[in-house]
Amino acid sequence: MGAAEDRLPPGATPAPSGAAVARPAGSDGGVPKRRRRTALWAVLLVGLAFASVIQNWSDNQSSHYDLIRALDAGRTTIDAGPYRTKDKAYYKGHWYSARAPGLAIYSLPFYEVINAVDAPALARTSPALRGEDEMIYFIGLWGSVLPGLVMLLLVWRVAERFEPGYGGPAAVALGLGTMVLPFSTLLFSHVFAATLGFAAFATMVRERAGPPRPLLLAAAGVMMGYAIASEYPLALVAGVLGCYLVSRSDALAPRPLVMRAGAYVLGGLVGIVPLLLYNHAAFHSWTHLAYSNIPQQHKGFFGIGAPSLKVLGTLLFDSRGLLTLSPVLLMGAIGTVLLYKRGRRAEALTIAGVCACYLGYNSGYYLPFGGGAPGPRFLITMLPFLAFPIALALRRFPGPTLALAAVSVTTAVIATITHPLVGYENETVIWMRLLGKGSFQPTIASAFGLGRGWGAVWPFLLAAGAAVLMAVRAMPRTPLPGRQLMAGVLALLAWGLFAALAPTLLGIDHQGLLSILKAGDHTALNLTLHQGTRFPLRTLAPVAAAAGVLALAATRLLRNDAGRPSAPADAHAAAHPPVALSG
Repeated sequence: MGAAEDRLPPGATPAPSGAAVARPAGSDGGVPKRRRRTALWAVLLVGLAFASVIQNWSDNQSSHYDLIRALDAGRTTIDAGPYRTKDKAYYKGHWYSARAPGLAIYSLPFYEVINAVDAPALARTSPALRGEDEMIYFIGLWGSVLPGLVMLLLVWRVAERFEPGYGGPAAVALGLGTMVLPFSTLLFSHVFAATLGFAAFATMVRERAGPPRPLLLAAAGVMMGYAIASEYPLALVAGVLGCYLVSRSDALAPRPLVMRAGAYVLGGLVGIVPLLLYNHAAFHSWTHLAYSNIPQQHKGFFGIGAPSLKVLGTLLFDSRGLLTLSPVLLMGAIGTVLLYKRGRRAEALTIAGVCACYLGYNSGYYLPFGGGAPGPRFLITMLPFLAFPIALALRRFPGPTLALAAVSVTTAVIATITHPLVGYENETVIWMRLLGKGSFQPTIASAFGLGRGWGAVWPFLLAAGAAVLMAVRAMPRTPLPGRQLMAGVLALLAWGLFAALAPTLLGIDHQGLLSILKAGDHTALNLTLHQGTRFPLRTLAPVAAAAGVLALAATRLLRNDAGRPSAPADAHAAAHPPVALSG
């Protein structure tokens, strides 16, 4: 990886290679306080939306919950867990959680606090779900909602370094328009581990902006080590960030290099200590993992074989595909290219490296989508890395970015409030069926007896809708050119036709079902068992595309009526106006 100076004003002196980011640490790039506060409120409202949803029980969640209860009781086995989760491993006569212990260890103090205030009794009497399922919700406020909010705050601040004024909208697009939304409402480890990994990167970006600071790199190492203790594939991110660390050209002399790299490695060893202690307590071995006792993990390296282009196609483009349901991430990829062209090569290559590692390993995994999930959940770690460059794409290509962001928010919101944990490509049809019936996941309103219909889903919709409005208000007031408007419409047309037709016509969904069949589910090709349809997104695609049209129309009306930029902070946008796609 290499680094060079960012785009500089005429006459400015370039900073030493690798020594500076787009703007100094602590600077706000001329963005007025009012817009910064608005962006902050937008992000906080997304966090409130996360907290308002009470999702149904699932094996993965109960595996974490059982491990938390076991640790609270002073043991590591889950033989006496309250639920018969499938996510467990058998070792020497006992059952253990198949999950990495990082999330459970982190959540244990919070669990003990809510137990002290008799939260289990409240959970058993709540009408939202059944019995103690609400305890998973309570723990999720600490283990999923809070990390999800922290992730968005980090994305906002990192994006502001490179494109002042556009970080808030990029963070909201990540929080409401990707898998971060449903998995911030579920007690899975993905959001927690991804937040730690991205926090390590954000810390390194800050260190890179000034003189070498080994203490910051040691902190990044601790976060990275604990991320691995929470989700083992984060070791891939640790390696990529190590390359980012040593790419700083002004710190390649032997002494600074050893100090910086040594601080990072030492911090990583400290961060991974909880995993080692857990392994020793559970298995009397520092390195034994529960994963090694799951039969499906014995093939290849913990279930990972050679990467497959066919599987990669399903991960990205089937009816649960990453880019099919969250096409705004494509603009994140374009923003990464823009970042590279600006001279921020080290950051751009870091994003590309994280994405390449995760797409490669996931395309070789025996169960690519990880069972019931509204997308390839193992790819969540790379989403914040891919999301902050959305800020660059939003300023440069506002039409397609706004349109695809509206599509992504629509699909993610509908999936989250109806039935996020779909297990098959064709089962995604259930999202619009449940929406039409007004049947939703419980919310905090359901806990007060308001059921699971439109009368209960309003807390989520109110918070999410307010977040979107705040994000729009936080953007610099620049017009939306006609060519950008047309580019947005064309992007919507292309996405709508692809999502509605291509997964079936090109056999991408069928290939995804074959992967499930190969993993051992012999019912995967029986469509009638899984809400079967050959074109599962044919109803959702027009609705999401219509949302994109409305977003473009509203932005065109509001921005073009705004006239000239009215605040000093808009000088950045005025100096670098949006360009047409062909320009």
